[in-house]
Amino acid sequence: MRQDLIRQLDERLQHHDPFGDSSKVVARVIERYTFALEVLARQDDALRELLGRVERLDADSADVVFGDLLVRAELEAAISRLETSGPVAASSESLRRMLGEALASIAKDRGMGIARRAMGRDFVVGPARRTWVWDLPDEPTRVGDKLRESIRTGFMPGAESSVEIIRPTPRMVEGLERACALLYRLVPAMADSIFRHLHSIAIANIRSPRGRLLTGSGGDGTPCMIFIDPDELENPWDTAGHILHEGIHLKLSDLIRTVAIVTDDEPVELPWRRKTALSNCVFAYHAYAHMQVFRAAVQHLGPSCYAEFGAPHDYDAPAHAMSVVNNDSRSPFSRAEARLHFLHEQLAGAWAPRVTPYGRKLVSWLWETIRPLEAIGGDRSEARAEHAADALTAPGRAPSSARYRQGQGISLRRSPSSEVLFALDPGSQKIVTLNLPAWLAFELCDGKTEEELLSAYATSLGLGAEHAWAQLAPTLEGLTSSGMIDRVPEGAHVSKGVSP
Repeated sequence: MRQDLIRQLDERLQHHDPFGDSSKVVARVIERYTFALEVLARQDDALRELLGRVERLDADSADVVFGDLLVRAELEAAISRLETSGPVAASSESLRRMLGEALASIAKDRGMGIARRAMGRDFVVGPARRTWVWDLPDEPTRVGDKLRESIRTGFMPGAESSVEIIRPTPRMVEGLERACALLYRLVPAMADSIFRHLHSIAIANIRSPRGRLLTGSGGDGTPCMIFIDPDELENPWDTAGHILHEGIHLKLSDLIRTVAIVTDDEPVELPWRRKTALSNCVFAYHAYAHMQVFRAAVQHLGPSCYAEFGAPHDYDAPAHAMSVVNNDSRSPFSRAEARLHFLHEQLAGAWAPRVTPYGRKLVSWLWETIRPLEAIGGDRSEARAEHAADALTAPGRAPSSARYRQGQGISLRRSPSSEVLFALDPGSQKIVTLNLPAWLAFELCDGKTEEELLSAYATSLGLGAEHAWAQLAPTLEGLTSSGMIDRVPEGAHVSKGVSP
């Protein structure tokens, strides 16, 4: 039955590792921030004491601390300074103060971060009752002023957009709650997943050079939150889609905090809008793929919700590509399906050389997962795209007698629970994240030749030699370029040079 297929795809999109499992994605983000604090604390006694308290937090409390807008903004700024100027210049009094306040807040009231505590009323929505709604009082306060400044400077930087957050009425909050409930009824696994990344919702007037925006998520400057126009809240069907759409963006944003998806981010031309960065195209493709399942759920599971929520055609809505109420199909690329097809053809074809192997796997996985939906249409580009991907990932040479060793003086944080290894190269000061296969390859680099590495790698993963080398060859290139491993000069002594 179609209903069973929709439920299966809803589950499949959320429980895939590494792309779908939000619990693991969030765990990796927490580990990344903890590792950054560990590096910074080596030369900062006050931060070292705070790090000890962070390490003792349970997973939910750590998620609240690192999901707080002000804490995360300070940490991202510190990581940027760390990677450009080194650990001495990276720490700051502002970071120490914000982290200390966040830890004090969580100790007073589990689930309350700094930003949420600054709200006038504590409105919460969503299936887990953990996503709060912005209600910042007009009266100036230190935290309130900092939040306003963070929103002013951090919302879509460079896009010439502006946002005016509105204090919500109870009816607005009720509209959000209805939309959350409907989303959970239609795609429960997807809803549960995105609310792991969505800490807060702001009702706001959003403007861009092209006019009014219905929704937005601001990126690193306004992390873990989304913005929704107040006029949208009377329509639970499109509001549910808005929450899903922007929440999926937050999920991918968290996913790529520990891995790159493009090799360069120069703009590309889209037939339905002006030029945009290549990474934005991956974000759009990721959202359109998930929205296909949501659209199918609205069509085939939605009628059972009409008595409680009304039918989509009962509501007026502006036409846009994501709408399930008013989706103008007369103009080219006005529907999400057409945009999805175009982006897949480009990301798996002409643009593929600019997408990382990880990014290409993400693109391929999404396409294969949603293909069973008839709404996706034909497979016109599939053979060409798969051929292009194979050509890009196939190793161009056989294993050699070259030997590799781990880089000298690298700081490591091994995190088996989140299945990643974090490292800081003292030369570049860049934080490097390795998934399990790359972690394995790194650990094996103790002077082995490529032939010996291949044998050990294939045996450990239970792979055939050809398949294992297709994985290992680009992994060794990536580890070398990031400074994680070095080729051993012929005749040189091999010794490990990493820090615990």
